[in-house]
Amino acid sequence: MKIGVITDIHSNLPALKAVLSEMDNIKPDYIICCGDVVGNGAFPEETVQILSRLKNFYCVKGNHDIFATINLDGFSQEDPRLKLFRWQQKVLSGYSKKYLAGLPLKFSGEYCGMSLAAAHYPMNEKNRFKDLIYLPNDEQTKELFKGYSEDIILFGHEHSGSLQKIGNQYFLNFGTLGNFLEEGMTRFGILYFENGNFDYELKKVPYDEGKAKKSLETILKILYNR
Repeated sequence: MKIGVITDIHSNLPALKAVLSEMDNIKPDYIICCGDVVGNGAFPEETVQILSRLKNFYCVKGNHDIFATINLDGFSQEDPRLKLFRWQQKVLSGYSKKYLAGLPLKFSGEYCGMSLAAAHYPMNEKNRFKDLIYLPNDEQTKELFKGYSEDIILFGHEHSGSLQKIGNQYFLNFGTLGNFLEEGMTRFGILYFENGNFDYELKKVPYDEGKAKKSLETILKILYNR
């Protein structure tokens, strides 16, 4: 069995299409997305439309997916992201907003005898995402995911990615698919389950980053008079 893992797409349609094209060659049994389907990018509606129609696909909700569906009046008017968030809500269809609003915060499953959990990031006692830790060490990761007992924990939010085995648990963040982490490259992960063994692989795929950046720059110029 193979499972594809993506996270932090951020409305980067060219990167998503490149990854899904590569997935067609690999043919995973399932695809899991760890949230932030939208936000920061130029193609929120197109991105949701593609993902919402995938078969054998599971997705959890990220912070940007929440921003796409909530009342933004409580945001500080000084927040530089506010205009982009409002634009995003304007271009998203009712169908897409309903899809994003209906995403769970956590997904759990069992594959070949191993338990798996997927979340954008762990939540605090106020049911909000915990403060982001960049490239967490083992102790920080254990503390972040305190209470998670699954064998495999998939997550995102921290765009650089981190792949850790701590004791008998795997904490796997394959890094952002859509946030221009590496020039001209996007990324995703594959989980392998075979004959009682488990392994994983970080995959990188070239794509037309220029198209994604140019489309975003056009929108930012309109919104922020740049």
